[in-house]
Amino acid sequence: MFSVIVYGRNDTHGYNLHKRAAISFNAIAEVMSDKDDEILFVDYNTPDDHPTFPEAIHDTLTDKAKKVLRIFRVRPEQHVGLKSKTHLVALESQSRNVALRRSNPNNRWMLYTNTDMLLVPRQEGESLSTILGAVPDGFYQIPRFELPEMLWEAAFDRRDPVGNLSKLRDWAVRFHLNQVVHNFMPMKYDALGDFQAALREDMFAIHGFDEEMLLGWHCDSNLAARLALYRGRVDTLVDKVFGYHCDHTRVAAANNKGRQTRMNDQDRFIWDVTSPYLPAQAETWGWPDVDVEEIRLDRDTSYERYTAGLTAAIEPATEPYTTTSLEWHLYEDLTYDLQHTLPFVCDQVLTYPRSTSIMLVAARAEFVELFAKAWIAMGFTGPILLPTECQGGRVEHAGVKTGAFAELIRETDLFIFEFGLATQKSTENVRIGRPSGPRDKETLKIISRLFTSAASTEADTRPSGRRLPRRFIGVNVIYNRFWPLFTDHIGANINPFCSQVLAGLPRKDSSVKGKLLRFRGRYAI
Repeated sequence: MFSVIVYGRNDTHGYNLHKRAAISFNAIAEVMSDKDDEILFVDYNTPDDHPTFPEAIHDTLTDKAKKVLRIFRVRPEQHVGLKSKTHLVALESQSRNVALRRSNPNNRWMLYTNTDMLLVPRQEGESLSTILGAVPDGFYQIPRFELPEMLWEAAFDRRDPVGNLSKLRDWAVRFHLNQVVHNFMPMKYDALGDFQAALREDMFAIHGFDEEMLLGWHCDSNLAARLALYRGRVDTLVDKVFGYHCDHTRVAAANNKGRQTRMNDQDRFIWDVTSPYLPAQAETWGWPDVDVEEIRLDRDTSYERYTAGLTAAIEPATEPYTTTSLEWHLYEDLTYDLQHTLPFVCDQVLTYPRSTSIMLVAARAEFVELFAKAWIAMGFTGPILLPTECQGGRVEHAGVKTGAFAELIRETDLFIFEFGLATQKSTENVRIGRPSGPRDKETLKIISRLFTSAASTEADTRPSGRRLPRRFIGVNVIYNRFWPLFTDHIGANINPFCSQVLAGLPRKDSSVKGKLLRFRGRYAI
């Protein structure tokens, strides 16, 4: 019957976003009753090394919400062409159009709202699907009622949408919450963007939201102005459904700078609008030719992919724990527990596109073999690129492509450099003061050279068309002699030693190179 379209990214927009969104997703799913109903969330410009926003809060969503939720991930690389035109990190018109293009064609209605709304049918027990199924064609708005922060934050249980909707019916009367705020037509009500129901065929006819609106604010008003022209009127469903907004004014959102807030031009996009159509974007709105990933929370989840990869690569431990040490007399010791470290390596790559091409420069052939098993089992289709210059990590495995470093680097989307000992086996104890042998030293020398070359020439060796810097993952580079090398070139956090992994983007300057880092009273580098 209807598709709900919302958007956002994995950040902290506004106040207590995780709770507001979980409350909203669960409540909206609760008032759906048609088999084709869906919530379309466009995750716009979340960093590649983060999961999408709904994935981050999946444990707070009901089974019904997970079932109806479809996530479309717009990657930073897909946004970068617009980056110079806007101060915003998430774009509304583009997001809503991406979802509209990919919505279920069986659905009659598109419902535009936001990730902190609860929609309450006035007749208890009635669904929003039934309401929208009975009303005539048109363009519908409802007023937005504000819900004080203390009520939703302290009294709502995210996973109890039935209880939350019941509380709203009580509070609305007891606390005088329902106040209709009228606005200038065609914005029938204030904050109209929290409920705009339009026919799917109408949205396609007028070419979606205006993608020239890149400064934030008033995208909803522009749509209202254009649909009012197209339909000839604006109708209301206030007699059938109320909408409540989880108020979040304690902390200003990133796009709210008070009187300094940058907004789309109201004259151009509201008052001077004379046509519902956008011929300039008639063929391109919603990015029909862009491959946008779809993610589900009810099947083939990231957690399932992650555990499948590890299960394919490593066996369960046979001891309750292993031991190692970061004592400084072991600074030259490069032995490490590969099976312990591999889960942390896989954790660094899981959220990247499945088509990612990853360069793997490793000392240990066993590392390449286990990682390749995990990579394929996690569902990645892109190749693992192995430079022929590094003999220590060469193995024959499905999905592995070998070649000269200079040729492979331009195909690479992501780097892993492993600074281990080519001669170490998994059965060997770790951090025992084992010296590097001649073969180890030669292999590590090659890996160091390739790493330095890749990091220092990153801007010159990116794949054609790629405009964002590539991420570098370092394995076995914490509190040993390769820590200075990696952190001189890569802006990485100081991670716990136990993970054995650092990751980040190439540094833009050398201001920190060679500086001493004081750790636990001692100078590390």
